[in-house]
Amino acid sequence: MGKKFIKDYGCVVIFFIICVIASIAIPRFLSFNNFMMIIKQASIPIIVCVAMTMVLMTGGIDLSLGYMIGLASIACGIFIKSMEMPIAVGILLTLLIGAAFGLLNGICIQLLHVPAFIATLGTGYIIYGIAQIISNGETVNHLPEAFLALGKTKIGPLTTTVLVSAVVCLIFYYVLHKSTFGRNLTAFGMNEAASRLSGVNTAFVNLAVYVISGVLSGIVGILLTIDVNCAQPTMGGGNYTFQVITGTVIGGENLYGGKGTIVGAIFGMLTLKVIANCIKRAL
Repeated sequence: MGKKFIKDYGCVVIFFIICVIASIAIPRFLSFNNFMMIIKQASIPIIVCVAMTMVLMTGGIDLSLGYMIGLASIACGIFIKSMEMPIAVGILLTLLIGAAFGLLNGICIQLLHVPAFIATLGTGYIIYGIAQIISNGETVNHLPEAFLALGKTKIGPLTTTVLVSAVVCLIFYYVLHKSTFGRNLTAFGMNEAASRLSGVNTAFVNLAVYVISGVLSGIVGILLTIDVNCAQPTMGGGNYTFQVITGTVIGGENLYGGKGTIVGAIFGMLTLKVIANCIKRAL
């Protein structure tokens, strides 16, 4: 039982080992305030770690993810502040943009047979260019208080941003581990040809994971905009994508596909944030 747990959820063990070492080496690491800060810092990137987990399970990758976050940020700011759209409409349009570019990635990979690395890197630069064009390289500041309240409202020691992250994780835990789609995704990643012959609609699965990645990137772009009260076309970028991939791999994701867990995505990013917190406190 113990060996199986370590094999399936080694990231949880690694997380607690690092926390024990940090609590011994770094004063006040185990303080409540520090623990809450780590959760807050990890809550937003965990959402895209979930997206990256599902993409990597297909054997693909999404390098446009960080650029999509920047486009979602500036698009949401323009819709809500500059164009004065209702908040719900602005958010919905932003998520639809994310879904559209996710679908574009999926079409390039599944239907045009462009390797995922090349396809998503290319669309990433296109997305970055669009974000710069529509924003003229400028930011949108002083967003409406009602919009900011969606992510900054306090719930005990945490904010609604953490709640949104938790809801996303719960939803996709069910999707990945309890639904037919999740079983099909696992089969697709392990052996695409065999899963197709067994009746799995592999084209739909491959398109769906990139659409999901686009939508979740849109959510992260919105939450980061709320967090800093500023919509920026450079909000994500390549560095953010690298951070997400690193957290996902720490969580035990198999880069060749077929294996991945939501628990791994959560604890992979938490581990990354704990390490960053330790370095910051040590300096």
